[in-house]
Amino acid sequence: MRWLDRFTTAEQDSWLQVVKVAVAIAVAWFASRLLLEMELPIFAAIAALLVVAPSVNQSLAKGIGRSVGVIGGVLLAWLATLVLPSSSLVVLAVTLLAVVLARALRLAPMAANQLPISAMILLALGAGAGPLFGFERVVETVIGAAVALVINLVVVPPVHHEPAERTMRELAHAVADAYERAADALSSADAARGEGMLAQARELRAGIKRTRAAMDALEDSVRLNPRARLLRDRIARDERLLLTLTVLVNRVIGISRSIADRFDVGLVGDPTVRRIAAETRRIASEVRALVDRQALEDGRTATLPTVDGPRLTEPIPVPRPHPSHWVLIGALLEDVRQARESLEAGADAE
Repeated sequence: MRWLDRFTTAEQDSWLQVVKVAVAIAVAWFASRLLLEMELPIFAAIAALLVVAPSVNQSLAKGIGRSVGVIGGVLLAWLATLVLPSSSLVVLAVTLLAVVLARALRLAPMAANQLPISAMILLALGAGAGPLFGFERVVETVIGAAVALVINLVVVPPVHHEPAERTMRELAHAVADAYERAADALSSADAARGEGMLAQARELRAGIKRTRAAMDALEDSVRLNPRARLLRDRIARDERLLLTLTVLVNRVIGISRSIADRFDVGLVGDPTVRRIAAETRRIASEVRALVDRQALEDGRTATLPTVDGPRLTEPIPVPRPHPSHWVLIGALLEDVRQARESLEAGADAE
């Protein structure tokens, strides 16, 4: 049923992440019972549950944010017990005040949510227990957050490199396909061949955004991660590749726009246009070759796949501009030139 999609997700945490969360909760629970002699260390369990994150960097940020929220909520509840009587309306008023205070202080989401929750729970469960009760909740939360951080650091810290590389490879092949469509349009007298080509090229911008998000997730996962030094060079290389692909996307959008807006089927036989089409096809071939070489260097494949099509050649000479379509040809030549330079720079950086 479609409405169930609101409560489910296609992407789930790995079983390793689930085990880490469970272990963190159990260790935080028993550590709090041992150190604080508490029967129900709920704050420690909640802190462990929330702080075990997909990366060590996120885990540290969540631990700090949750601790700040708990400390703020405890202080607010403690001050309320000093000046206000114990009642349900006081609990409601302090909770609402905590929500407003979190917004006024511009707290991060974790701390902003934890501030009213801590104040409400403390007033509801610790009424009349004195300031020691609030102090114990702070210590309990710190124990849970510390346990979660240590477990996330020690037990195989996750590195999101494979999703980033997969997304990058998909984008590269989509870019190559766009250049091949442009080459086919320049080589065909069938005007219908170019229909929708510009829209397909523009869709590559969404691929750039997805790849950028995957790279951001990768870089976040290696911050404060012991395995970061092993991946530093690969991440730098992937960043260069993404920059190259971004330039290539902009250029193929320009080529597709020129073809969609100004191309005349009578230009199919023009020698310069034939060279532009051939060079555009070479760019597609080089993009695929580039990502295949990286896969070989990374050990993700044992053999270098055979790349169809010719390699990049010399720049295209234009001895005489076309008398009627020189603007179109000039625009195509400039887009091809910039694409060539970016691709060659990316290949030289390998």
